[in-house]
Amino acid sequence: MRKLFLFSGILTLALVTQFRLVHAQTDQTGNVTVSIDLTAPVISIDLGADPNVTFVYSTPEDYTTPQVEPKLGHFTVVSNQDYEVTVQATEEFTVVPENDVPIPLNIVQVSVDPSTTGGGTPAVVPLSSTAGTLVTDGPATIGTTYNINYTIPDATSLINKMPDVYSTTVIYTATQI
Repeated sequence: MRKLFLFSGILTLALVTQFRLVHAQTDQTGNVTVSIDLTAPVISIDLGADPNVTFVYSTPEDYTTPQVEPKLGHFTVVSNQDYEVTVQATEEFTVVPENDVPIPLNIVQVSVDPSTTGGGTPAVVPLSSTAGTLVTDGPATIGTTYNINYTIPDATSLINKMPDVYSTTVIYTATQI
């Protein structure tokens, strides 16, 4: 009987020890470090699918009424900080030798369409070879899309110009502030 009692005690001790070992293994923990590395300011400006703008003057009404060329989704800004957007022409409109006076850049005005939301404070900017601020205080964004209106409010500068296509290149620049 004594052997049986001793054997029962050893068996009970073994089972309790085994249970504690199994139970202890399910409570193990491990630490993991999760980091977010914002290494640099991020900003981009991407033009929409059809960025070119063309004004056509072919009737008397075209010369007597303001002309507006709307560009929906003209460009999108992504910036992890507040920003501003400027616009400028790289050079004067192409010159046709038969014209004594070139078409002035400021005949075209650039503005943010009122349907654009969430993109800072807009302005109307006459086209120039120096940068004009189109948007100030643009808030940090993962993608604000701007609708832009190009307007020629007065066609007087187009009078006495030779029929031709006059063009310039416009640059938009987004800069973090």
